[in-house]
Amino acid sequence: MNPSSELSRLFSSVRQAVIGTDGTEIIFANPTAKSAIGIDPTGKAAKDIIPQDILASNADNYICATTIMGRKASISVVKERNITLLFLDFIDNTKPALYITRHIISNLRNCTMGIKMSADRCFTLLDEGKMPSEKHTSIFYHYYYSLLRTLTQIDSADLLERGEMLFSPAPTDLVRLCSELTDTVSLLCADTGVTISFSTEESKLIAVVDATKIEQLLLNLFANSLQYTSAGNKITLSLQSSKNRIILSLDDDGEGIPQEVLSNIFNLPDDNYDSVLKNSGNGLGLYISFGIAQLHNGVLLIESREGGGTRVRVMLPSDENAAPKFNCPETSYRHNGVSSILTGLADVLPSSCFGPKYED
Repeated sequence: MNPSSELSRLFSSVRQAVIGTDGTEIIFANPTAKSAIGIDPTGKAAKDIIPQDILASNADNYICATTIMGRKASISVVKERNITLLFLDFIDNTKPALYITRHIISNLRNCTMGIKMSADRCFTLLDEGKMPSEKHTSIFYHYYYSLLRTLTQIDSADLLERGEMLFSPAPTDLVRLCSELTDTVSLLCADTGVTISFSTEESKLIAVVDATKIEQLLLNLFANSLQYTSAGNKITLSLQSSKNRIILSLDDDGEGIPQEVLSNIFNLPDDNYDSVLKNSGNGLGLYISFGIAQLHNGVLLIESREGGGTRVRVMLPSDENAAPKFNCPETSYRHNGVSSILTGLADVLPSSCFGPKYED
């Protein structure tokens, strides 16, 4: 039995969209896939349907998020016997669908109660003529930043769903952005025992991006890695450039993302998804990262195995002549100093990282 006949036997009745390729052309698409993309892609060049970044990956199994025939999609990719299978879940943004899960509500409640209890404790000490200790103020600030992170994540996810997120690209030195961001994250995470570093062969790399959004994307990736790493593990951010693309990679050697989490990682969370979340986080970070990559016409790929670490790659289109097209200087990407980083990492940093000592 030839491969296309075997794929037809296995997947024609499956409700999920499934596409098969031999790497050069599409050899199979089930009825759901044909209906979803509006054409029968069978026989067409694979690169005309699937972004080349996805086809070129050497991993056997991975999750990615991209655009297929103009539609946003989360894709599970499986490679076996020279055949690449793509299981597609299309994301329909025709109606805002942000759902405030019980997990998010619990996070909000915990933060507000924590602020209330911390304030009560500080005022009690002041009434006794004592100054609150650094520990008390750090806990107070930590609850504040945790609340701010949750609200910021909800706001960002909602704006992405509505197609209303502000996008302000400008010439930006990605080497400087990544280096300074990594240095600050490493400093704040010193007590965790996780080694955080940045690697690149570029001395300077100007790209037209929304620097604030790229920082938000990277902070979400750092926060995700820190959830699944512990003392002794390593997290490395790297930056590469070629003629037509820029690759931002975040690699860790932690415990890996559980399959039940990975399979829903680019979708908005619901109460069913809450049951597989770790205690920290709200399930919105990688969804937002996907949306930010999409704003930049990029692709987001995740390779992860339990016990084998995680690799996230953000592939952005490169325009080597971008800077001269803009009659403006390089943007200063960090407007909020360390506060934006404290917000982005509030769910994974210890309370000792917070307090007046880090306020701008």
